[in-house]
Amino acid sequence: MTEITSLNDFFIRHPMYHRSLAELMGVSTSVVDKWSNGDRRISQRTLKELNRLHLLLDINPEIRNKYVKIAHCAA
Repeated sequence: MTEITSLNDFFIRHPMYHRSLAELMGVSTSVVDKWSNGDRRISQRTLKELNRLHLLLDINPEIRNKYVKIAHCAA
């Protein structure tokens, strides 16, 4: 399994709203916003948590379906 090395890596593999990631990690949406726009650096502990969530979302479709955005194509 590929390791998550940045927030961008996580969002590429698991596209979701900032508020969804905040809920999963137990932080505020503003913290995720700051990580995303570079106002706050992501710690090694946070990267470990992103990797834990990466694994959880890959092996648990119920959680993945609840949090990950799914694009629907127009016919």
